[in-house]
Amino acid sequence: MTRVVNSAEQRLTRQSRQLWNELAIELAAFSLLAASIVLLWRHNIPLFIVVLMVCLASLGLWHERYDLTFFLIIGVVGSIAEAVFVQFGVWRYANPTTLGIPLWFPVAFGTAALIGERLVRTINLMWEEASSLRASKG
Repeated sequence: MTRVVNSAEQRLTRQSRQLWNELAIELAAFSLLAASIVLLWRHNIPLFIVVLMVCLASLGLWHERYDLTFFLIIGVVGSIAEAVFVQFGVWRYANPTTLGIPLWFPVAFGTAALIGERLVRTINLMWEEASSLRASKG
């Protein structure tokens, strides 16, 4: 019995390390995206290039059909909503290029959504693992 419990605990510990690594990657990707926008918002083309690189790296890591669909739908719908908000004067961008929004916005919005979706998955798996570990010890 002890061997079975130890084996299960080892598997959970290995999975826990993988989840913490995944969480670190997701937070690093989000931080890079946010820092890029904060530092380069005045320069649409360089920011677009950096955001596109973060996007491509993120899609390289997370490219299941659900990820791609999430990225596209949120990027498109979010950009349409943003253009509507800008057109009705809700707010404005300091450096717009098309329809009142910056060139980089659709890619950044879709990428932020993708990273957010992955963060939710990882944190949910971490909670499930913690619950399983407590149940096996209890």
